[in-house]
Amino acid sequence: MPTLIKSLFLLAALSCSHGVAASDLTICNRLVVTGNAEYPPILWRDQNNPGKLTGLAIELLELALMDTDISVDARDRGVWARALQEAKHGEVDMLAGAFLTNERQQYMDYIVPQFTDVPSVVWTKKGNEFNYQKWEDLLDRRGGTLVNNSFGQDFDTYAKANLKILSSASAERSFAMLLADRFDYVLYELYQGLTILESAGLKSKVVPLDNPISVEGLYFTFSKKSGCNSEELRRHLSERVTQLTKFNTFDQLFDKHMQAWLLQQSNFGVVPRN
Repeated sequence: MPTLIKSLFLLAALSCSHGVAASDLTICNRLVVTGNAEYPPILWRDQNNPGKLTGLAIELLELALMDTDISVDARDRGVWARALQEAKHGEVDMLAGAFLTNERQQYMDYIVPQFTDVPSVVWTKKGNEFNYQKWEDLLDRRGGTLVNNSFGQDFDTYAKANLKILSSASAERSFAMLLADRFDYVLYELYQGLTILESAGLKSKVVPLDNPISVEGLYFTFSKKSGCNSEELRRHLSERVTQLTKFNTFDQLFDKHMQAWLLQQSNFGVVPRN
């Protein structure tokens, strides 16, 4: 069945389902949303609209809100660390994708269930691979990752107590330091890492090790200080995300947004190299 027809069936199913009526959600008519702008194809900077974000997570959120009068204003707020701080202080309403941690739960409400699961892996310079089976295999090695990145509460706690991991402002910077032998490995999500390396022409120079360090759910989250954060809207989004998951909507949209991101990179002079 063509994707367009599937989408129409999806829209019809959501419209006929029994959720919170739009009239019950009048506390807010626009959600200011941000997130990790270096997370293609889930989320990235929209080169066609400077200052804005686009991606799979934004389309999912818009689908979840389609039977309300609420619009999505997806803004590029810079690096991931700043996005988290703005959610913490209520300067944005939502994050379009965050892993669950105890610290983040203090200032954000999570929309359950997650809208996808993301494996995070150990990346190495090709030719410098090592045997990785468990977290202890990273001891005495120099690691790198994106600043303020999380790989789940359990791994974060272990890493803080035991591992030598330095943070970089961008994933590209982490991979560059790996290739310069400043790091022995980089921790990053599998799908997003493959996408970034494809665009940078580094897919033949950096490789993921087989076993993930974690597989974590990725959630929409509300800032606890957001004026749009209400029990009714959280419940509505929870119901809609559940329905979208049932329809495998994330998987259906993945390739569409992967191709859109690669096309933007090509159009704006970031051409993948072999």
